[in-house]
Amino acid sequence: MASANDDFKYESLQDRQSIAKYLDALKEGFSSGKIALGSREKQIVFEPAGLLRLEVKARRKGDRVKISLKCGWREESQARESRAETLVIESKKQG
Repeated sequence: MASANDDFKYESLQDRQSIAKYLDALKEGFSSGKIALGSREKQIVFEPAGLLRLEVKARRKGDRVKISLKCGWREESQARESRAETLVIESKKQG
């Protein structure tokens, strides 16, 4: 059983193919209901269920671009319906 205060942080430079693989793994984890994150020092497992909050932010400042994705949920409370605007994410192949 997970403790009440688990956390995990990892930061590195990756190429876009590696990041795509991590995002695919997260997609599979959300689909299956089990997400395991780990490094040499620590591993943590989450089981997302019910309604989850999704936050997407993007910005360009000069030559720097940042996309942030946040997803959160409560483990022990019942989910309530949310009426949110539909998000559209598209990939554009470079021509």
